[in-house]
Amino acid sequence: MKPEDYDVEADVAWCPGCGNFPILRSLKMALAELDIPPEGLVLVSGIGQAGKLPQYLRCNYFNGLHGCSLPAAVAIKAVNPELTVIDVSGDGCMYGEGGNHFIHNIRRNPDITNIVHDNMVYGLTKGQASPTSQRALKLLYRSMGFLRNHSIPWQLPFPWGPPLLPGPLPVMLRRPGTSLLRP
Repeated sequence: MKPEDYDVEADVAWCPGCGNFPILRSLKMALAELDIPPEGLVLVSGIGQAGKLPQYLRCNYFNGLHGCSLPAAVAIKAVNPELTVIDVSGDGCMYGEGGNHFIHNIRRNPDITNIVHDNMVYGLTKGQASPTSQRALKLLYRSMGFLRNHSIPWQLPFPWGPPLLPGPLPVMLRRPGTSLLRP
């Protein structure tokens, strides 16, 4: 397959220069390299700028509620284990509203790849601090800077051991169990 095999005709709502464009391009390249057909692929997302990514890719997809994409992704994989299931969310959606689902997903270790667009803000609301916002980060609604230390959810001390292995996207897509990519 070629990356162009995943193209769709859609008006992209991302701003020029947005970091989501290289994520989309990298995902298409990885899917083509692994020869994953669009009909064997399901992308699941929450709401937000990152959650729009599945709409720009030829595949099956499900847009869920903010913070609730992982339960849907786990259910899809449980019903049809042969599918390649990828959860695509922003840092606010995954670690804020979806923090509990994130922790339990790690514990259960389903065969799902999580791509978290970690831009340290809620991208759709433009300028709202997210769980990963750096201390003193100045935003539209935080002109004095963010006053709290940021969260590092992927470094939580899991007593059963972290199943997250960073690596190139094609490797992560083929790795059994949960993998986390934070571009």
